[in-house]
Formats: sequence, C-alpha cells, structure tokens
Amino acid sequence: MSPFSLFDQAEDHLEDLVWGQVLITPFGIGAWALLEPMGEQNHAPQLCWIRPDVLGCVWMAGSGEGTAGMSVFLSLLSAEGGRWLEPQRISRDVERSEQNPLLFVSDGCLHLIHSAQLVRDPADRDALEASSNFSMQWTAVLRHQRLVLERLDHSDPETWSAEAWSTPVDLLKDPAFCRNPPHPLGNGHWLLPIYRSMEEGGAFGHDRSELVRLDQSGHCLNLHVGIPDSTGRVHGSIVASRDGTQLLQFFRSRLADQIYRSVSSDNGHTWSVPESTLLPNNNSSIQACRLASGRLAMIFNRFGFAPDPASSEEQSEWGEARWPRTRWPLSIAISDDDGLHWPWIRDIDMGFGFCGPTNWHLNGQLAYPTLIEGLPGELHVAYSWASQQAIRYVALRELEVIGYDPDVSAFGAY
Repeated sequence: MSPFSLFDQAEDHLEDLVWGQVLITPFGIGAWALLEPMGEQNHAPQLCWIRPDVLGCVWMAGSGEGTAGMSVFLSLLSAEGGRWLEPQRISRDVERSEQNPLLFVSDGCLHLIHSAQLVRDPADRDALEASSNFSMQWTAVLRHQRLVLERLDHSDPETWSAEAWSTPVDLLKDPAFCRNPPHPLGNGHWLLPIYRSMEEGGAFGHDRSELVRLDQSGHCLNLHVGIPDSTGRVHGSIVASRDGTQLLQFFRSRLADQIYRSVSSDNGHTWSVPESTLLPNNNSSIQACRLASGRLAMIFNRFGFAPDPASSEEQSEWGEARWPRTRWPLSIAISDDDGLHWPWIRDIDMGFGFCGPTNWHLNGQLAYPTLIEGLPGELHVAYSWASQQAIRYVALRELEVIGYDPDVSAFGAY
C-alpha cells in the first residue's frame, strides 16, 4: 500500500490571483502585486508619485527588446481600491522599439521620456552574424511627451491613455538612451542621466554616460555634461548627498564587477571619475534613493564578477561587455555614509532557487528594479519578474531591510 499524496488534499488558490491586486501573504516580505502583462516581455519599470494619492508604474512591453511594436504602458495605483488598474499604452510609434521609459512631474504635467530605436528584420541573418550590434540601440532617439495633471482622472483610463498625451517630440538631436528619472534642481530645472550606446565595440562595450539639463517644461537646455572616464558606466542614478552640498551618481558597470560612484560639488556641472563601490553589479540596472531617514538605499542584483588583482590592467580594457546573465537575487542595501559602506543588505526576491550548472538556466531573472519612498520609511519597488513575464510590485518598510532601529538599538520583529 502506497503512502497518500498531500498534493491530492492541498487547496489550490492559483485562480484566486487577480492581476494588479495588492496582497500580503505569509512568509513573504511586504505587500506585493503582479501587474497585468502587456506582451511576451514586460521590462524596465519605473515608479513615480503622480499625486500623493496616485502611484504610477510605467514599463515597456511587447514581443521583445529591439522589435517593432515594443511600446510603453502605464498602470496606476490609487489610495483606494488596493489594486493596480488595467495598463494603458501611452506611446505611439509602432514602427520603432520603444524602451526604457521614465516619468517625472513638473510644471503641472506628468512627463514621459523613453527611447525609440530602429529595428532590423529578425530574418536578416547577415546583420545578426555581423560584428555590429544587432539590437541597433545606437539608432535610438529620446522621445518626450506630457499629460496635463488636472485632466487626469485615475478612474477613467481615457484620461491617461496614449491619446490624452501631447504629441511625442524628439528630446535631443543626437541618438541617446535613458534609464533612470531626472534629478530635480533647486532652480526648477532637472538633471537627466543619459548614455550613448555605441555601434562599435561589440555588445555595448563602449557605452558612455552624459547628463543633460531640462527646464520646468521638460525641454532640453542643450547643456550636455560628460562623465569623465565613464566608458562602460551607464544607467546613472542621481541623489543628493546627505548634507545636501553635493550630488552623487551611481552607475551600472558593463564589466559586471561592481556598482560605481561619481560625485559633483557644483550642482552637476562637473563630475569626478566613477570609482567602484563595495556593492557588486552584474551588468544590469540599479537605482539609488535618498530616504527621509537620511540614509541612502540602493536596489540591485547582488551578484558580480570579483576583480582579479592579477589582471587589473586587462579588466580596464574595453570591448565586449561581460554578461553573466545572473539577475538574482534582487536586493536592497542601505548606507548611512553616502554609499561608502553598506552595512545593511536584504534579499527581497531570491528567484526560483535553482542551483548548479544543470538547472541554473531555470532561474527567472529579476531585473531592472526601481525604488522610491512613499511615507517616511515605506519603500516601493517594481521590477521585471520571472524573465520579463510580468512586472512585480513590492511595498516594504525600511526597518525590514535594516532589521532594527539603530537610533534606539532595539531589534524589531523582522
């Protein structure tokens, strides 16, 4: 007689899952939701507080990066309802691949900036096998469009779908890519991190970072600032220093070694050469966030190739970028000295947990995270989940990362 199977008795609640519904589940960190997928790939989310009562999440979705019809979608979460609303397409160019969207609020408008690149025929094997970059990121232009906030009714999707936005215009004259939102300056202007994706140098090995200034209306002021020695340092994320006297910028590394840090002491007009931090990087996106507590938070994949002291000169040579493809676990680190040290780190999503070379490829990637703060000490996260099958949203508390309150030296219930 065979033992019974518990799977015959377990209750299956899979059908109870509703797209966008915010849930709290046992043994899981924080509150979470899966936003409704809008294509085979759902990637590169960015969160933005549109109003104090409305949180927005924007991402790209379609059949795949670099393919025609890859479009930008927006979903909203309001103070009532507890559910992310049905996503609306807000970009318009179906002949280009529209990617890496970001949102910010300025001058009474919600602003969208995203890249839009030319596409190749996937059947063009000659181009695929050539040395040039098949994805054609070096053809991307940055597009800008606006939505007047007083016209937005979060309960009426027609007020925030593509037709409700202004006609998209090219932000810059030259090709460029973006990832993280602009940083607000005291005079009402914005500092937007961009990077130039180069055709030469193999798979993005020669990308370099710059900054452009935007006015209150989101128009480019034609003030471009290059980051010195930033080849291979991209996806800049800007925060103010703890005392407010400097700007800090953190970068993804094409060498898949560590996160890099640069400093500006003149309001972003000049920057120091990026230097490695103690946090690893897997050549995937990161984002920094200054918290109300004064601490600095970083969301990233806690994986990277450790520098080899014996070949440090070789590692400084550029060409093909390094692609470990290990985009897990997803972690938040917190620093109290502007990113010089990171004494608190917590993995918030470990992926599917497969180990070993035989089933390593089964791990779903957790990539391109975004991190913002809501109420003091409440962190909001979104990221590409399970190899871009959907966008996952998580809300958690700062104390769930540091584990205790250092001001009172008392351990919490985490």
